[in-house]
Amino acid sequence: MLERGSSHRGGPGLEALVKSMRVLSGEEILDLLPMRELIEQLRIAFLDPCVCPDRQITALPGGSGDRLLLYMPAFDPAGAAVVKLATILPENPARGLPAIQAAILVFSPSGTPIAVLDGAAVTRMRTGAASALASSYLSRPDSARLLVIGTGALAPCMAWAHCTVRPIRQVWVSGRDERRTRATVEAIGALVGAQVHVEVADSLDRAAAEADVISCATSSAEPVLQGAWIRPGTFIDLVGSFSPIRREADDEVMRRSRLFVDTFEGALAEAGDLLDPIGRGVITREQIEGELADLVSGRVTGRSSADEITLFKSVGSAIEDLAAAQLLMAQFEAADRG
Repeated sequence: MLERGSSHRGGPGLEALVKSMRVLSGEEILDLLPMRELIEQLRIAFLDPCVCPDRQITALPGGSGDRLLLYMPAFDPAGAAVVKLATILPENPARGLPAIQAAILVFSPSGTPIAVLDGAAVTRMRTGAASALASSYLSRPDSARLLVIGTGALAPCMAWAHCTVRPIRQVWVSGRDERRTRATVEAIGALVGAQVHVEVADSLDRAAAEADVISCATSSAEPVLQGAWIRPGTFIDLVGSFSPIRREADDEVMRRSRLFVDTFEGALAEAGDLLDPIGRGVITREQIEGELADLVSGRVTGRSSADEITLFKSVGSAIEDLAAAQLLMAQFEAADRG
């Protein structure tokens, strides 16, 4: 066993390694990670080759079997890497804690751990950025009205990201708990600025019928969005569920929409919004037209008319964690030099 501060074969001692490791809080990440630049970083990331092994999901003891631990690694061609460990505890909001908590360990190309990041903050921002990247191909350029369904920690970042790529002027928030819904309205307002009017949706079906973009970020097991509400020209963004047994949108939404995903591998393994209707013959696998890499490379055409309904289903990818971590470290270095 090495003594504290000693070295092994000429390498850095434990003390030196700990001193060189950066630890970034959620607040620091929010300050250092500009949404617009993050969206562009993801655009580049989905064009470049990246090694992204399947994530592993393990059930944690306790609860009713829906407490989970996720392990998500990704590597770039030079060997730089991130590994995210995330816990999902559905009972946490009742305790005043986020349902999803995580840490991301960042490695240099030499294999040296160089940073520990608040993984929940990175996840929220990169999830919003991935949806906004999809929106840049799939929503109408004149989209001005956004409906956010859900009041968890992810909801404000979803609104922020969508407002970054489209001229959104009206945001409605729909949630089951009035106090949390109003808190989400305030959090979104702080991120998007006074030029965007943010308010509680008095009626979910009416807001859905009027929205140009609908972002669902819920933990619901049953559909909260109905196809009968959706008007032509809408872009639908589903990010809340990554379980084969959970859904946010009903069969009619899926039937009426052109379908896209973040990655085929992840979505076809975990997305109940796709797997359930495919399994029952409501839609077919072939109706999923492309993943983000197809859209950014131009291999697949995004929105082709003002009237079509487009849908993006995301379950998250470590590609996004790696891209966000690399941008964050570059921002941190620039701030250090400044």
